[in-house]
Amino acid sequence: MHAVRLVIENSSLPLSPCSRCGAKGCHWDRVADQTLCPDCQEALIRGEGEPLVQPTQPRPCVVCGRRGSVVFRSFPLHEPGPIEFDICPRHLRELLARRLRPRSFQRLRRQLNLAGFAVEQLFLLHESFYTEEGQALRPVIVD
Repeated sequence: MHAVRLVIENSSLPLSPCSRCGAKGCHWDRVADQTLCPDCQEALIRGEGEPLVQPTQPRPCVVCGRRGSVVFRSFPLHEPGPIEFDICPRHLRELLARRLRPRSFQRLRRQLNLAGFAVEQLFLLHESFYTEEGQALRPVIVD
């Protein structure tokens, strides 16, 4: 199984509302079976609302290779369908908080590039959030 996968069978997915606030209108990111809009992702990281509890699978993390991950699904710009990858809880928190460490950012970028995607195609990895070297520019502020 590839680290980053294009999801072909669901290329015409209907728009699903955010599983927390019910916001509609976009293809939101998914963590396992929960759809999360950007506002709810930030609220989750700030500790507002219910915690995200999902069982891990024995697949390796796309960033660190450790076993014990959840599936993260996102909709890259200019692509017909979503991509997904397995990510461990630690790196998922860092991804959602837009505060991946530079080395982790570079590893994820490498995996995306191998699959034919650029980090700029994913909202959480966009150049407005990270420098070319992977330095976080606008992490979620946690009180």
